[in-house]
Amino acid sequence: MSNASIRASALSPWMILAPGLLLIFGVMVIPLVDMAVISFREESFGQILPGFTLKNYIGLLTESANITLFVNTLLSAAAVTVLCALLGFPVAAAIVRAPAKWRGVLYFLVAAPLLVNTVVRTYGWLLILGGKGLVNEVLLSLGVIDSPLSMTGNYFGMIVGGTQVFLPFMILSVTTSLMAIDRRLLEAAEILGANAFRAFFTVTLPLATPGLIAGSVLVFSLMLGAFVTPLILGGTAIKYISVSVYTDALVLFNLPRATALSILLMITVLAVYFVQKKFAKGG
Repeated sequence: MSNASIRASALSPWMILAPGLLLIFGVMVIPLVDMAVISFREESFGQILPGFTLKNYIGLLTESANITLFVNTLLSAAAVTVLCALLGFPVAAAIVRAPAKWRGVLYFLVAAPLLVNTVVRTYGWLLILGGKGLVNEVLLSLGVIDSPLSMTGNYFGMIVGGTQVFLPFMILSVTTSLMAIDRRLLEAAEILGANAFRAFFTVTLPLATPGLIAGSVLVFSLMLGAFVTPLILGGTAIKYISVSVYTDALVLFNLPRATALSILLMITVLAVYFVQKKFAKGG
């Protein structure tokens, strides 16, 4: 084979990948670089000033209000993740144990909410949890409460709505791990005298851990960047990063601070994925 043929064969994969790489570069790399540059600028009456400053990052990482913002966001995302794990694992186990002919139906029922727009689902929870929503109306009619409970415009409503929105991701992730478990291992545990409780903690849970971790990372990351659910069910009164980015960019017109906050959020998500990757490799 001639040198020209060798060079042509070496270049052909890159020629095939070139359009996709250029598209990624155009729609991802260039905007991210532009955001990074803007985050090191100052703002004055909605105008981005030239120059370089660390003011935005120093303020976000040192001011107590901003630290509270990050803590509340991380805790809220963690709460949604824990609830999705607790609610999703039993559902995933039920899908695995169901007859094969019904699994397709169960998969569809789990994934069906994903076909509905997040805004619609979130407004549904607003109608259920609102001051004149279904829950308050039932409790008032039963005489359990004398006045409507405040379940929206706060962290409670946001966590409930976030759990429902992201629960399918946890269920599908855990189901994949449970389906891969060899049933003979459970039979061996039963033969050796392990009851259902011990077999779950010694066989099922350890083998399902990869799916549980993957689902937790996915739900946690999605909730960290969620915007519609925190804004509608939490409102502007709560301290949440996505709501703060929206407020800074479109209400206060402080684009440098909004981009700096967005980049810190992106770094946090990347750190979560890095930790998950280390766990997946066993450290």
